[in-house]
Amino acid sequence: MPTEKPAITTHKQVEALKPGDKDEWYSIGSGLRLLVKKNGSKYWRLKYRFSGKQKTLALGVFPDVSLKEAKDATTRAKAKLADGIDPTEKTFANDNDNNLRFYAAKWLEYQSQATARAWSKSHKTRVWQRLEKGILNKLGNKQITDVRKEDVRRLIESIQAKGHHETAKRVADDTQRLFEYVVDQYSLEDDVDIRLLRPVKVISKAVVHREALDINNLPFFLSDLAKYKETGRELTALAIELLILTFVRSGELRGAKWEEFDFDNKVWSIPAERMKMKRPHDVPLSAQALEVIKRIKRITGHDELLFPSETKPDEPMSDNTMRQAMFKMGYFPKAKDTKDGKIAKTYLKYQDNAHYPDGRLKEKAVPHGFRTMASSTLHESDQKFRSDAIERQLAHVEQNKVKGAYSHKAEYWDERVEMMEWWGSQKNTASF
Repeated sequence: MPTEKPAITTHKQVEALKPGDKDEWYSIGSGLRLLVKKNGSKYWRLKYRFSGKQKTLALGVFPDVSLKEAKDATTRAKAKLADGIDPTEKTFANDNDNNLRFYAAKWLEYQSQATARAWSKSHKTRVWQRLEKGILNKLGNKQITDVRKEDVRRLIESIQAKGHHETAKRVADDTQRLFEYVVDQYSLEDDVDIRLLRPVKVISKAVVHREALDINNLPFFLSDLAKYKETGRELTALAIELLILTFVRSGELRGAKWEEFDFDNKVWSIPAERMKMKRPHDVPLSAQALEVIKRIKRITGHDELLFPSETKPDEPMSDNTMRQAMFKMGYFPKAKDTKDGKIAKTYLKYQDNAHYPDGRLKEKAVPHGFRTMASSTLHESDQKFRSDAIERQLAHVEQNKVKGAYSHKAEYWDERVEMMEWWGSQKNTASF
């Protein structure tokens, strides 16, 4: 807990205060106090009682709010109390600096810079819009101390009721982080609903695996891919081929950089910031994968990225590039599966490619589905690869199962090298 220091009486004294090894409180008088955080931030707080309860009112941050302004706000708050009105019903130093929207904006600025890789402007906008639609449009003008977990739960449940389970979970997680930030940075643990420090539970919908190619149809797919190289963009076809051989997530492949590849040791090291689970991941490179990478290097070896966008060379190819290529090859949702007009038009445009040589209708397949295909095949193969080794190669290991440095033994490295060579050779012969 912060320690209490002697009274402060002048503006220069406030300016001269230096941060210590722990948060410290300085008394100003009449309940007004100054909190000096370890990071040097200085917050005005008014401690008072209302309806028999001890409460705290945030009056702003120094130097944005001066000592005189904080004292004036204290005088106005005391006048409210004398009239039997809780001063949190109106903020004094700033009309909005006690409501949920104010703190949400502060949290967003902090959070967007707190990760190893700063948020992009578009991601920051998406998070804010999600919060705005999720909770702020109903609760944003409420004082932070008046927001109850029941209020948040009702809003999140209404998101779930619309079938938006993932959005509901993200809003719940963001709200928890917001309140953790408020308690940590503004020391309002005695005033906010501490139940909001735990996320509102969201009932997850059943996991739906992405549409995956049937392994028995892989030879047909590879034949289609070879034809696509002749009429489409070769780099896109090579990206799909490398995706099959490595079965990483499509976003991890699209963002691949040449500096991540160690050709002497035949390994691709993906840094933590580009991984879904935020831990580094190594991919053993089979002979077949190295051959594909050699062809890619002839095209983009002079660039930073293996798969740059055609229109924006400094950015990775779009999320839709490989998917659209697969659609053109005939692996798209068929009109009978949906009433979506766009899909129907796609069917009309590419219907000549919609069947296998034996007349069967091609299934829908998407880039992410190659992970499902690889997982199923490796688990069911007669090579007896251990499930833990397969899951580790899929980067599915839970964070709490691995601590500290990771040894090659714990990572099943030798088995994974053997497994990826086998997978590459099978793809090469298409004889699963």
